Amino acid sequence: MLVHAAIVLSILLLGVQGAGMTLESMAAQIVHQLNPSGSHVTYDQLRQFIGQNYDRNNDGCVSVSEFTVAWTTGYPESVEVARKFFNNMDMDGNHCMDDIEVLVNGIRNNQHLTIHYPLGAHDVAVIMEVYHPTTGSTGSGTGLVG
Repeated sequence: MLVHAAIVLSILLLGVQGAGMTLESMAAQIVHQLNPSGSHVTYDQLRQFIGQNYDRNNDGCVSVSEFTVAWTTGYPESVEVARKFFNNMDMDGNHCMDDIEVLVNGIRNNQHLTIHYPLGAHDVAVIMEVYHPTTGSTGSGTGLVG
């Protein structure tokens, strides 16, 4: 089932690849995948999404290699950018992105962010901007990729 989910995700996301894709459009694709009939998702839905689509060996830890393979398959980014993105998200430096480490630490460490709940595409994009290497990992970048 995990393989099926990864294939479906890859097919859906391959259709949106292209130079100049924004973090906002990437986030919109993730939100749509999680909730096709709505415009918002929950932290639990995001956690489940990460587990199902990135934790390839199902050990409860998304490693840098697992993340890099899944991310570069779905989005037009280089392996180097994906690795930097992962390293920025791995807040405790244990080489494992677990649970909702990214969301919790991103919000806690960036008090200037306004995140609404449940999360809309813009909220997901704001969280991604905190960590994405093309934005300077400050939450204030343009979010352009590719």
